[in-house]
Amino acid sequence: MPSVNSFKVQKRLDYKAPEFTALDIELTFNLADEYTVVRSQAHYKRLTADRKAPLRLDGEDLELKEVQLNGMSCQSRIEQGCLVIENVPDEFELTIENVISPAANSTLMGLYKSGTTYCTQCEPEGFRRITYFLDRPDVLAKYKVTIIAPEYGCSVMLSNGNLVAEGEKNGRRYTVWEDPFPKPSYLFALVAGTFDIIKDSFKTKSGRNVSLELYVDRGAYNRGLWAMESIKQAMAWDEKRFNLEYDLDNFKVVAVDFFNQGAMENKSLNIFNSIYVLTDKDTGTDSNFYNVQGVIGHEYFHNWTGDRVTLRDWFQLSLKESLTTFRDQEFSSDVASRAVTRLNAINVIRTAQFAEDASPMSHPVRPEEVVEMNNFYSVTIYDKGAEVIRMIHTLLGEDKFKQGLALYLSRFDGSAATIDDFVQCMAEVSGRDFTQFMRWYTQDGTPNVDASWTYSEDGRQLTLNLKQHTAPTKHQQIKEPFEIPLRTSFLNAKGQQVIPPELPCDGIILLNEPEQSFTFNVPDKQTIPVLLRDFSAPVKLNASYSDEELVHLAGCCDDPFIKMDSATTLIKRWCSANAAKVKAGGQAAQPQAVLEALSLVLEDKSVDPQLCAMMVETPSISAMMQYADKIDLDALQVLHETLEQAAARGLKPKFEALYAARKRGAYHYSVKEAGGRAISNLALSMLAVALKAEGKVSEADDLVLRHFNEADNLTDRLTAMRTAVHHELPSADKIAGSFKEQCQGDPLVYDNYFRTIASAPVESVVYRVRKLMREDENFELENPNRVRALVGTLVNSNPCAFHKKDGTGYVLLVDVVRALNAVNEQMAAKLLGPVLSFRRFDPERQELMRECLQQIRAIPDLSRSVFEKVEAALKDQ
Repeated sequence: MPSVNSFKVQKRLDYKAPEFTALDIELTFNLADEYTVVRSQAHYKRLTADRKAPLRLDGEDLELKEVQLNGMSCQSRIEQGCLVIENVPDEFELTIENVISPAANSTLMGLYKSGTTYCTQCEPEGFRRITYFLDRPDVLAKYKVTIIAPEYGCSVMLSNGNLVAEGEKNGRRYTVWEDPFPKPSYLFALVAGTFDIIKDSFKTKSGRNVSLELYVDRGAYNRGLWAMESIKQAMAWDEKRFNLEYDLDNFKVVAVDFFNQGAMENKSLNIFNSIYVLTDKDTGTDSNFYNVQGVIGHEYFHNWTGDRVTLRDWFQLSLKESLTTFRDQEFSSDVASRAVTRLNAINVIRTAQFAEDASPMSHPVRPEEVVEMNNFYSVTIYDKGAEVIRMIHTLLGEDKFKQGLALYLSRFDGSAATIDDFVQCMAEVSGRDFTQFMRWYTQDGTPNVDASWTYSEDGRQLTLNLKQHTAPTKHQQIKEPFEIPLRTSFLNAKGQQVIPPELPCDGIILLNEPEQSFTFNVPDKQTIPVLLRDFSAPVKLNASYSDEELVHLAGCCDDPFIKMDSATTLIKRWCSANAAKVKAGGQAAQPQAVLEALSLVLEDKSVDPQLCAMMVETPSISAMMQYADKIDLDALQVLHETLEQAAARGLKPKFEALYAARKRGAYHYSVKEAGGRAISNLALSMLAVALKAEGKVSEADDLVLRHFNEADNLTDRLTAMRTAVHHELPSADKIAGSFKEQCQGDPLVYDNYFRTIASAPVESVVYRVRKLMREDENFELENPNRVRALVGTLVNSNPCAFHKKDGTGYVLLVDVVRALNAVNEQMAAKLLGPVLSFRRFDPERQELMRECLQQIRAIPDLSRSVFEKVEAALKDQ
């Protein structure tokens, strides 16, 4: 069993510049499943004045065959996972030959087999599983790559950059690729296999023609067409919005089935999890279309914010990921729906990220120490980081932000940068002091903002009183005040916006002290402040609105976030007021104010239908778990059911009208049509709830079964299946069986069946998940998509089933983590989130989760990824 000191803690302040750099490297791969020979020839140069410093090259799970220095054999040794060579000159050529086994590499890091395809994943530290090298992001080299393989099974062989040669030799095919841009090792990529190829082109604003190639599994050509369209949209958008043009003659995307992440931005050769490439009306939902477009954009935008300018060290990860996430959110806002994209991003922050802030794995946007870097590809780094970038954009405005970004990209082009470098560029173009703002990067935790207001006797002056407080966290007992931009407006009793002369023209109030007050001239005491418009800062706002004022905001405010948040706040208050009563066995009061707010949202014709569906849908229990510091799961389950039934029955006439008005006809994906389906499918689900609550189970069943049978697209079929299964309607097994039969042979579509079963709030779900793992031939423990769909859904999205007091969910988790720890530690670690914050639960569940974590802690040869999280949870006080 690993000890506390088994794994080295890496600290940001321990960063040291490299003693050597690689100027260029030539790689030759002789591909074979079990015995791939890798030959590297690298040109190294000493950077340090210490001429006695040895060369230390990173390596992991490599079979070393030969080392030559300037063409001659040389002495070397393996020490702490590094190849060490003493007495090297200041500049030299080093040739290394080693052997790896892609077929045996179940970690999906380095070079591995995805089904029949060879592919790579090198970020953050996977290149060291390919050959010995300076595997760190601040070493940038030019790459030339030769791939040799039998033509059978490898008709396509790709790497970064431009194809400079290809042919046959000794019965084997070869291709040679050269990338003119220096890059760190984590951006290296190789793919070899057999594919259908979708070809297109894009003409840049300067007139260059860029060849576009999308590689998908045989038979999946049509399912890749939307992804190709998304590539062209992303390229055009980046030119128009940020004046950033693509820089090579070709851009390639490959879809693979075995992938730990969503996608990888390797220079000119992006490798994608197939779920973010393949979609059409029969195999993808509206959400799939939206996500494919967004993820394609994200990885393409990395070409500048990540590839051309990379990271000095991995503690700067948010530099590329938060900036690129902000850019992909803006892309989706411009080409899809700004309001829907924004609310999606806000929901991630207010559920997953706030939960991470409150967990033992809480960390700043720029972490100070890590054990396993893969654990910090987190919602804090990506999504909270994107909110920090958005605040910079808010404070500077569009023009200054674009100037700052242009300065950053020109100043650090072709080099490795830091978060400080980026912020300094923003400071230079704006003349703004970012000293206090940097606390968003250095302090973890979620700031709480309390807001109250008073009126003068004549009602003509409103004094807004603001307080901020951030609770202590494990590594930071004292929190300094953040600089919090609160986008603000005022609303009168008629629902009209009021603009006091004291309000800055951009509507931004800056809260940068523990307590501040602001005074505004207003027409009367019925005028109220509208605070945190567009969720202008990632904070928890506690404002002293009355219930009537919240209903007014939900119905009249023009800001989508304020409308949604007002309804959510009413739900929180209702839960808080009724939790004790429910816990004692009583009945909760009717959520009258909530229903009034939701009714007004449904009546507001100016609200986009998809937005309306997002606002009116009953919050998940996972979301409701974030309403309080302590989680009473049993009470929440009752409150959730009560709220859903009250909304379904109280608003039933409106849902009937919405469902009756649904558009029929051939499926087409567009923002407008997706919105129509979203609201009509919500209406279907709520009508089923209402009818079942009224005892009309047969009527509910007929409605859902008819919807399933009439559906001509996956979005509608999936809604019907989920509704039938989750509400245990008589036709549930029939619909689920039909769905299974329709999608046999298509794992990505079949994953929807796994997700539906695993998310069902029914008694037997843990047993059913275990049975599917054991008996369903479509489940593969080695495939991350299957694990996420079945086990990940149960663990992360079905809290009442996973946290059942019989402990069966925790036993399942221990078994799965034990199995995954030996084959794919990243996936094992990703399943741990729901048990890390066990101290928030009731004593009985706390003890069960503590025992679960202790059993995981005792697994022999526990991986670093799992160890770090379990240790943090058990030590957390």
